[in-house]
Amino acid sequence: MKKYNFRFVDQPEDPNVGLTNEEIAFLQKELNLQFTENYIYYLQNAGKRSNVFPVEYDIVKLKKYQRQLKEVLKKRDLLSTESLFCFQYNIEYEPLVGQDFETFYFFNVSNPKAPDLFVFGDFITNYDWQGYDKELINKENFIDFINDRTKKKFGPKLLEKIGNILLGSLLAPFIIIVLLIVAFQILIEKIKNQ
Repeated sequence: MKKYNFRFVDQPEDPNVGLTNEEIAFLQKELNLQFTENYIYYLQNAGKRSNVFPVEYDIVKLKKYQRQLKEVLKKRDLLSTESLFCFQYNIEYEPLVGQDFETFYFFNVSNPKAPDLFVFGDFITNYDWQGYDKELINKENFIDFINDRTKKKFGPKLLEKIGNILLGSLLAPFIIIVLLIVAFQILIEKIKNQ
């Protein structure tokens, strides 16, 4: 298994564009953080422009996200002693509730060997969509998160598609034979009944 197994999809009309090592070093220095190896690899391949999940690379916005995240977590007394890195912040208007929903995507970089991906934001809290509350969700690791997003957008991997085609090709003759046998039986029954 490869160390970095992000599933990047080549799309000529919507390509991934990475950051240079110098740009990544600048971000780490300005934020006074050491990014994880997996995140650096992601930035090198899709940090400037991603066709699946864009991450922020503007240092002014990143610094703002760090402050905003600390403020909202402090209000709820969450992860106050951890070293966190917020790499994406989204705010979207939710028409069914009539409110803005905000979402922070961040790593707990206190342990660089095994960072956890967290999502903190507004989520619907009941089935009638009339209530929502902020919720902290510990997601799977970042590679699985990106690969899941990629699968949702681009579907199964090419090998899975080929496998499905081959399986269908192998089963098709059996299905045809069964259909011929059933049709032949129906024909025999009609002849007997005449």
